Amino acid sequence: MPEAPDRTLPPLVSGLGRGEPYYRAMLRRTLVQSLLFYIVPLSLIVGYFLIQYRTLAIESRRVHLQAIAESQALTLDLFLRERVVDLSNLMDDLEPHFPPTEEYTARCLETLKTHSGAFEELAFFDHTGTPLAYAGPFGDLESRDYGEEAWFQTLLTGEQSYIITDDYQGFREQPHFGIAVKRRYAAGTAIARAVIFPGTIQEYLISVQYSGDTRTIVVDENGRCQVCPPTEDGLLTTSPFVPPVDVPIGVTSVEVDGEEIAYAFAWIKTTGWALIVHQVEGGGAYTPPVALLALTFLFLLLGCLALYLRARATVRHEREMDQTEADLSGQLVRAAKLASVGELAAGIAHEINNPLAIIAEEVGLIQDLKNPEFRDSLTPKRLDRHLANIHDATFRCRDITRKLLGFVRQEEVKLEEADVQEILDGVVDGMLGSSISVTNVKVIKDYSLDLPRIVTDRGQLEHVFLNLVKNALDAMRGEGTLILHTSRTETGVAISVTDTGCGMSPETLERIFVPFFTTKEVGKGTGLGLSVSLGIVHGLGGQIFVSSKVGQGSRFTVDLPLQI
Repeated sequence: MPEAPDRTLPPLVSGLGRGEPYYRAMLRRTLVQSLLFYIVPLSLIVGYFLIQYRTLAIESRRVHLQAIAESQALTLDLFLRERVVDLSNLMDDLEPHFPPTEEYTARCLETLKTHSGAFEELAFFDHTGTPLAYAGPFGDLESRDYGEEAWFQTLLTGEQSYIITDDYQGFREQPHFGIAVKRRYAAGTAIARAVIFPGTIQEYLISVQYSGDTRTIVVDENGRCQVCPPTEDGLLTTSPFVPPVDVPIGVTSVEVDGEEIAYAFAWIKTTGWALIVHQVEGGGAYTPPVALLALTFLFLLLGCLALYLRARATVRHEREMDQTEADLSGQLVRAAKLASVGELAAGIAHEINNPLAIIAEEVGLIQDLKNPEFRDSLTPKRLDRHLANIHDATFRCRDITRKLLGFVRQEEVKLEEADVQEILDGVVDGMLGSSISVTNVKVIKDYSLDLPRIVTDRGQLEHVFLNLVKNALDAMRGEGTLILHTSRTETGVAISVTDTGCGMSPETLERIFVPFFTTKEVGKGTGLGLSVSLGIVHGLGGQIFVSSKVGQGSRFTVDLPLQI
């Protein structure tokens, strides 16, 4: 015989024990599964696209800033080149008038102003830095010597014909920068210098501003502001961002006062300045579109509501299916019980005939004793003994019929503490006792001495044991050994019914729990016993294991918990 079961069978659906807590747990489980399968992936996708949108928006803003910086740098470079050209044209016409007079210088300044209103003053110097003539609002600068100024020495000794100075206070005590152009004549070297105030360039840059959320400043190589809007700290202050001199154009982010600000820059070719454009008033920080976030939240909320309604519908459908299947299962159990009673009819008739024979015999004996010839032998004591036999036989018949009726009419689940060994004895010794007694089947009871009582449905468990024992008897065909074994498990008790009958093939094992499948002859089996038994056991919270080999017998093991 096999020592251990080799397969676990799937449970039949049973409504036993499925109360309201079960369906609430099922609703929670369904909701969690739906959220994991639908909402979480959708949220991840939405989050991914929001991150991509944010990255694209930030990158687009950076590219936009860089385009503004490049465009304004080209515009400022063109502006400065035009001013250099204006001053160069003036120097080309100076030679016939060299050295220039004050009146000539004043006329030249007026000519420059007709080309651009940025020019504020004009002065001519010789090669020593001594002023030759001056025109402008600062008349006290006529005698100022510029020979030691850095810009003058750079222009005088360098190969370049012009220079644009950085902003500085100078003799005017006011930030300004100058454009100086040199020419060499037969009479000597002359240098013309025109002064432009930064405010003029700032007004020009504001006029070509692209948007109101950006600010433009112009800095030198050290980051000192040369041109800045009125809202900035002021000229000659240091910018929080100093662009790298080896990168002609670019964009980067700098944290200023806890806020990350994007700076775009472009170097101006005509001078050592860089034009910087940056966002203001939180323009550098990415702000998700409120409408998109609201629409996404609404979409997810509607999705959660739809999943909740679907989960409720699923639980309601499951409840209805369980109720329907429970009703069908109950009808199937009753049909199986009626079929079992039909198969037991012969044994039951024998059980009832024995006490009926006793009753008939005692009644006949009493009638005989009423004959006047035996009147002396009919004593009250003797009569009481015969009446007691009749009484016992009558109540024996009543017990048999009551058990049968209780077995057949058992429909509702009734949970109570029970001893499975006692139930098993009632089936083997009571219901099937007469059937076993007329066979050559030897019954061996291998019961555990410390088997605990369990909470179960006595009537349904009785039906399971009846089916298993009857199948074992049918498999042995009137001769063999029936072994009943009980033991304690970690979670409950185990009951094994083992026979030495014909056994089953693997193909038969695959189908024994299929309703209406039977290997018995027509009229001797309904094919419902094992399928109903499996449903009952699973409804009681247990499992059925089976192992079998052809020619060696079968073993059915029922595992039951201490409580459902």
